[in-house]
Amino acid sequence: MPAVTGNAIPIALLLGAALWLGRPILGQQGGDDEALKRELHQLGEVAESLNQALPSLTCQETAVSERIVRGKVKQHVAFTASMRAVRTPGGPLHESFTVTTVNGKPPSRKAARYPYYTAGAFDSAMVYFVPAHQACYRFSLSGRRLDFETAPDATSHPQCRDDGLHGFALLDADGNVTHTERTISADASENFRLVPFAAIDFAPVELNGQVFRLTHHLVSEYPQGDSVGRFEATYSECKLFSVSVTIGPPTRVDPADTPPPH
Repeated sequence: MPAVTGNAIPIALLLGAALWLGRPILGQQGGDDEALKRELHQLGEVAESLNQALPSLTCQETAVSERIVRGKVKQHVAFTASMRAVRTPGGPLHESFTVTTVNGKPPSRKAARYPYYTAGAFDSAMVYFVPAHQACYRFSLSGRRLDFETAPDATSHPQCRDDGLHGFALLDADGNVTHTERTISADASENFRLVPFAAIDFAPVELNGQVFRLTHHLVSEYPQGDSVGRFEATYSECKLFSVSVTIGPPTRVDPADTPPPH
C-alpha cells in the first residue's frame, strides 16, 4: 500500500479485514473439529470484546521506525510517545500520539520525519477471529498453534474479501492468543491499504475491571521498490484514558467590562 502521509509521517493500517457486519458463520476447518470449534468460539468472544467493549486507553509507546535499502538501514528514528486510542461514538478506536523523545532527546520544534509508522494495533488486532469474519478464513488447529488462511470461497460471503492471507496464532494452555503473524498478498496490501506483514505479541491488561488481551509488541514491514519500511513498537503502562476538567475559584466579573451582545 502507498503510505498515507500526514505531517510527514507515513501511516499504514495494520490488519487484514475491515469490520463489516454480517451474520456469524463458522469458517472452514481442519483437524480436530470439536477442539477447533471450542477455540474459535473462545477467540470469537475475545475479538468481539476488543471491538465492542475495549474502552479508550493510553499507553507508553517505545518504537523504532526504519527505511532499509538493499539490506542497509538508510533512515533510523527511535522515539517514545504517549499513545492515545479513543473510542469514537459507534465506531473504532482513533489513535493519536504525542512524541516525548526522538533518538533519546526531547523533540525539537521542527517535526521529525518518520520513515514508516503502523496504526490499528488495538481494537482490530484479533479481527480475523470475530464470529462474523470466521467464514472468511480456513482454520486448522495443531496443538497450541492455530493456522488460518483466506478461504477459497471467501468472496461468496458478503462480509469477506480476497486478501490472500496466510497466518498463524500461538495459544497458551488456556487457549489465549500470545502471538500472531500474518502476511497478505501485494494486491490486497495495495487495494485495502494494509501492511503486507505484521507480527503481534499479546499481554493481559486490566481496564475498568475487565481483562483485555492487548497488543504488547508489534513488528510490521512494508516493501516498496528497492526499500523496506520497518516499524517495531512496544506498548506498556496501558491504562484508561480520561479527560479531566479543573474548575478554579470564582472570579467576579464587572458588568461594565462585558461586551454588548452582537
